[in-house]
Amino acid sequence: MREAKRKKRRLVTVVNILLCAILIPVILINVAVIINSYVHPEEIPGLFGIKPVAVLSGSMEDTFKTGDLIFIRKTDTASLKEGDVICYLESGQAVTHRIARTESGGDGGTKYITKGDANNAEDQKAIEPGQIQGIWTGLRVGGMGNFVLFLSSTTGMIVFIVCPVVLFLIGDIILRWRTDRKEKSRADKLEAELAALKAQRGADN
Repeated sequence: MREAKRKKRRLVTVVNILLCAILIPVILINVAVIINSYVHPEEIPGLFGIKPVAVLSGSMEDTFKTGDLIFIRKTDTASLKEGDVICYLESGQAVTHRIARTESGGDGGTKYITKGDANNAEDQKAIEPGQIQGIWTGLRVGGMGNFVLFLSSTTGMIVFIVCPVVLFLIGDIILRWRTDRKEKSRADKLEAELAALKAQRGADN
């Protein structure tokens, strides 16, 4: 019986450790991304220069598809060339297209003409260097973009962060309460045994 209880305690401890190992990094990353989005509202939030971007349309199929999660990194726009896949902001929306060609701007700077791999025509507006958020690293995770979008929503934050934390805290409180109750029961039993022993000795004397 005691061995079964010990195994149960070990299992609970392992589960708690695993939950902490999963939840703490997720919470820290989300906090860092949220802070970064407030500090630099004009940029896509990310960590250490790497930014995750959810693909919202099929304009770049079959390079990547709607619902994929891709990763971009900051880069010197002067090094960009034809064929590079870049992510830029257009009216506050992240767009990831391939550079079809470059042209000189009126101020002598370079502008970028982009095109989606699945589109028949080039994009109408030339992209300014200041709009560019980064270059695609070549890394993508199929279907993960939908999950990230859900996770970043209020409902997703509640389901995947708030609820697990609350459940973990409740489980920890219940475990501590049960442990304290067992310890108190043992202490009461020991006191009763000592009292009975003293009474027996008194009767013998």
